[in-house]
Amino acid sequence: MHTPRTMITFKPAEIRFNYRVGGLLIHHEHVLCQAASEEDFWFLPGGRAELGESASITLLREMQEELGVAMKIERILYVIENFFTDPNDSWHELGLYFLITAPADSYLTQSLKTIMRVDEVGNHLRFDWLPIAQLESYALYPPFFQKALQEIPDHTVHFEDHRSRFDNK
Repeated sequence: MHTPRTMITFKPAEIRFNYRVGGLLIHHEHVLCQAASEEDFWFLPGGRAELGESASITLLREMQEELGVAMKIERILYVIENFFTDPNDSWHELGLYFLITAPADSYLTQSLKTIMRVDEVGNHLRFDWLPIAQLESYALYPPFFQKALQEIPDHTVHFEDHRSRFDNK
């Protein structure tokens, strides 16, 4: 019997809740980031968790679907409660972010070139290696990562980000 996939996102009232899992893949002082297709901003690769799916399984599934690579999860780095608005919704997003590594023979470890992919449903995806030392010059979301990735913590960090994506603050 096949159980339908149910992403953990819902909107019971004015605020949409989303449970997201992302990965930090670092190579030569750069972090792999995904470009939003319709807007000019970046985010860490990953995606929505499904009901009945652990965070680590979500991340491994998303990396396989989007990049075609079986990643290794090293450890959880960040728990981020992200509150933001976009033109359509107000959001409360809970994000778990893990340090990950790619196999030594993976195409991901061979260069810092832009990666263009098409996922299993036909979405065109773009990934770029952004220089960690210059992240503050990129529209990276949540904005917490612009400074936080300058030094990877030894322990898990919890952060609440209440900035709106479209504020000019």
